[in-house]
Amino acid sequence: MTPPVPSQPDRFGRRRPSRWLAAVMTALFLVGLGAVNQPPAEAAVSITVDGRGFGHGIGMSQYGAAGRATAGQTYTQILAAYYPGTTVGSLADSQSIRVWIQGDTDRQTWVRGESGLSVRVGTASVALPTTIGGTVALWRLRLVSGALVIEASVNGTWRAPGVPGLSTLLNGATAAEFVAGDGTVQLVTSTYREYRGVVRAVRVPGSTTDLRTVVVSTYANYLPSVVTSEMPASWHIQALRAQAVAARTYARFDQASKAPSAWYDTCDTTSCQVFQGLADYTAAGALVRSYTHERTTRAVAETSGVVLLYGGSPAFTQFSASNGGYSLQGSRPYLAANPDPFDGYAPWRVTLTGAQITAAYPSIGVFRGLTFARDGRGAYGGRVTSATLTGSQGSVTITGAQFRSAFGLRSTLLTASVSGVPLSLPQRDWNGDQQPDLVARGPNGALYTYLSSGPATWHSRVAIGRGWQSMGVMTQVWNFSGTRTSEIIAIQPSTAQLFVYPGDGRGGWGTPRVMGRGWRGFDQFVGVQDWSGRGTAGLIVRQRSTGHLLYYAGNGSGGLTAGVRIGTGWNGMDMILAAGDWDGDGNVDLLARQARTGDLYLYRGSGRGAILSGSRIGNGWASMDALVGAADWDQDGTVDVLAREAGTGALWLYPSDGAGNFRPRQQVGHGWTGFDLVR
Repeated sequence: MTPPVPSQPDRFGRRRPSRWLAAVMTALFLVGLGAVNQPPAEAAVSITVDGRGFGHGIGMSQYGAAGRATAGQTYTQILAAYYPGTTVGSLADSQSIRVWIQGDTDRQTWVRGESGLSVRVGTASVALPTTIGGTVALWRLRLVSGALVIEASVNGTWRAPGVPGLSTLLNGATAAEFVAGDGTVQLVTSTYREYRGVVRAVRVPGSTTDLRTVVVSTYANYLPSVVTSEMPASWHIQALRAQAVAARTYARFDQASKAPSAWYDTCDTTSCQVFQGLADYTAAGALVRSYTHERTTRAVAETSGVVLLYGGSPAFTQFSASNGGYSLQGSRPYLAANPDPFDGYAPWRVTLTGAQITAAYPSIGVFRGLTFARDGRGAYGGRVTSATLTGSQGSVTITGAQFRSAFGLRSTLLTASVSGVPLSLPQRDWNGDQQPDLVARGPNGALYTYLSSGPATWHSRVAIGRGWQSMGVMTQVWNFSGTRTSEIIAIQPSTAQLFVYPGDGRGGWGTPRVMGRGWRGFDQFVGVQDWSGRGTAGLIVRQRSTGHLLYYAGNGSGGLTAGVRIGTGWNGMDMILAAGDWDGDGNVDLLARQARTGDLYLYRGSGRGAILSGSRIGNGWASMDALVGAADWDQDGTVDVLAREAGTGALWLYPSDGAGNFRPRQQVGHGWTGFDLVR
């Protein structure tokens, strides 16, 4: 006979190009079978992340500083707690500082036109006019063939200013700056931002095209904006003073670390510390927002020049919003890991989806689970130092910081719980690639594997055994004998012996052996993974004479413990199969078909070896003569059911929504008549 064709690649392919297209295709095959409720469009795999803290957690916690200030600590006590081993020193706030404006990325430096504006190179300067055949709205410096040029915008048109001395001033210059008579200049980007100091355009050394914008100010004018940007001005004045000293010292450290040839000292973003100048204005000159405050200005003035020193040099005074109750060890001896009972930042929660993780790390395939390594300090066993993300096609290990960044989390002090993932281990993974495979017995008694080639698609069959016509009911389970591979359990009707056939994890066999005798009185055999707890493997059987359902737990080495009755009245069911976590509650379940009606029932597992309840989830299943569950056949993160149609030999996929319902079915194969699917 023609071998079964397990997939239709020209119709379904290895990957669905979009969920919209997949919905259209599956709708072509939609019938009433099993679809009692309208399912949601997305699978219900979710990751609940609970965390504490906000930011890297190294050095001073700003929430901790606020808590300490409220408790009566002075700013010097606060700083001593977060930077132990440093000493207090003094460096004048009249010192200049060059701040790279990282948001100005167009390689031009624009400022608002105003009276008293001039351009300066070194100590020489040229005054700029306010009109050039019209009012000058804007001025800009840019590079043309590697040389600095200046232009004025008049009535929306850029033009050369025609001012004597400007060309000579800029000739050969690698930097020029706008200087205003009132000491403030408005830099134009997406807004009009005013800075106290000068706005400088700098050609990056070694480049003829890369122009950067730098604000040159003094510490006295720079710090009030930083403190306002980094800490609420309404907080306790001692916390604001601590922030002023930490910010001043941080900038001093940045400045001292730069080479003499550097064109900037620090930057204006969280890559350094946030600096937003004085205020933002509209094009019409209306104030939008101020970035200084009387209280932060006061905190800077009251700590004027105060810095923290280590070994005689400015310390690397890192800080973050919250350490979550335990600071993280930094790169310096004074950046110590310590408990912090004063940090009162509230715990937070974020919910991610399996699809988000799959999209961020596509090499793992469909997301299955994650594990963390921790530093042992603080809540949850400490901060995450590394995260291992596991999927249907492999795993990847990233740092805790990378995990935080990839998913926009507030800190690495976190824990996570995953729901909706079908199994903790791959029950039907026959060759160790973490994808579900089909095993079937052909009409000639040969046993075949159909290894997965993607969502609900399989490679050509491979014979892995002969003479299987002597075997009766067969079922599959993972790690029954402690092999950490999928195994087949089968009964030989003629001898009533129960055999176990361990896989080798590469698509072949280990050594089969007799597991027990006297099994003639049982007619349903279901291998179950995680039925009595995570990592367990066992066998659920039905006693023909009584209809009792019994559970035999595996002993971890290929044997069975004593059977425990877990149900009665099961003689009305003609198919019983492992479902995996069908309803998304974290416990594995059973599915069973009622012989009289063809209805399909879900029996929820307790996760501890018992059945909690049963409910009908589908009708019209009488036309199917084989069912296989306990696998994520379409690799979307939830378990599904495969069913063979008796009259046509067609193989159908019935995907679940991860919450106990079906999504629309789709045909995934044909020609399966006469084959016994190992369930």
